[in-house]
Amino acid sequence: MPFELLNPKGLERPLGYAHVAKVTGGNIVYVAGQAPFDENGQVVGKGDFVTQFAQVIRNLKTAVEAAGGRPNQYAVLTIYITDLQAYLNEKNALGGVYREVFGKYFPAITLVQVGSLYNPDCMVEISGIAVID
Repeated sequence: MPFELLNPKGLERPLGYAHVAKVTGGNIVYVAGQAPFDENGQVVGKGDFVTQFAQVIRNLKTAVEAAGGRPNQYAVLTIYITDLQAYLNEKNALGGVYREVFGKYFPAITLVQVGSLYNPDCMVEISGIAVID
């Protein structure tokens, strides 16, 4: 693999993410923020955080595969959400949706709550950096 995920001693034990993605080779692919849009540009799951998250995860898979990669080649994901409490309330369901595509693979992940996203019906957007060998 052209990168290594690290969890250095002295940092808290991560749950569902890695602290560091050390890139050592491969082709870097930047994936723009994926929102819960279907292929026709329609918001999927309006008002349903889990359904929107599932669409975004599927979009990330589609995007990296279009570049010749796989979901487990994402080195970094940045998750933007509009409602932290909704995220916390649905953590178990979100974990199940995530594992359907990524399995037990957890890259360096940052979670950020924002006031709103580009489309006001969107509750989650995720961008990523993949390293494809």
